[in-house]
Amino acid sequence: MARHYSWASGAHPLLLACALMAALAGSIVLADGIIFHVANKCPFPVWPASAPNTGHPVLADGGFFLPPGKTKRVAAPATWNGRFWARTGCNFTTGDGAYGNGKPKGAACLTGDCEGRLACNGSIGAPPATLIEVNLHADQSKGSSYDVSLVDGYNLPVAVSTKPANGTDHKCSIAGCAKDVNAVCPLELQVTATAGGGAKTKTVVACKSACLAFGLDAFCCRGAYATPAACRGSMYSRLFKDACPAYYSYAYDTTAATASGCYAQEYVITFCPSRWGEEPDRVAQI
Repeated sequence: MARHYSWASGAHPLLLACALMAALAGSIVLADGIIFHVANKCPFPVWPASAPNTGHPVLADGGFFLPPGKTKRVAAPATWNGRFWARTGCNFTTGDGAYGNGKPKGAACLTGDCEGRLACNGSIGAPPATLIEVNLHADQSKGSSYDVSLVDGYNLPVAVSTKPANGTDHKCSIAGCAKDVNAVCPLELQVTATAGGGAKTKTVVACKSACLAFGLDAFCCRGAYATPAACRGSMYSRLFKDACPAYYSYAYDTTAATASGCYAQEYVITFCPSRWGEEPDRVAQI
């Protein structure tokens, strides 16, 4: 039963204020925003980026440099909606990238590039890139949701969880991958770059989705295939699913691990995680 307070009862105004704050705490604790801990456990640098959905602000200038073994705190409003991804092989000084040849014209990064800029400032990254899609709610009764999508393709594995983990965190954790998609990517989906130092060896730096590679309605779940019944995936999406079971492998992937009804003030996004839900507590902050 709700407890009622009255100024006529003679209670001290300060006590009334404290009681009111306690009664409302469950619904307003996120009013001031949340924190994303973006961690890099890859053995190479990455350039994380984010892009807001329409009507939401840009976070951390939309992109930043993150060395191996480092974590950056990114503040966001409690109702923020948008996406995160990681760029690889970037060089914003000479424009030749970490691998030399292989970037699209005008790009500074081999994967996930946003118009050649370090600070994407809201621009969406070029596919293929592994996407973390976020929909935050300040209201505890609704909770926040997020997922990881390979609908446009893959460049790096990523894991997402709440921080600290709690008893119900299993529903709010999205695992990394069991296999390196780039290592098993079919030739027709590969994005490659030539290694620097005069070497001619090409390295697979990303793997396109079949939709991105071929543009066919059957692969993109468009036109006559724009329903879950008609669009059931393909041998290419099954390859993604085998490597990364928790991610969306195509638009109507009903087996993907969407984290929903989650409620936390801090979330962890880990690129190149070593195991399910591992938190970057022992990773240095920047």
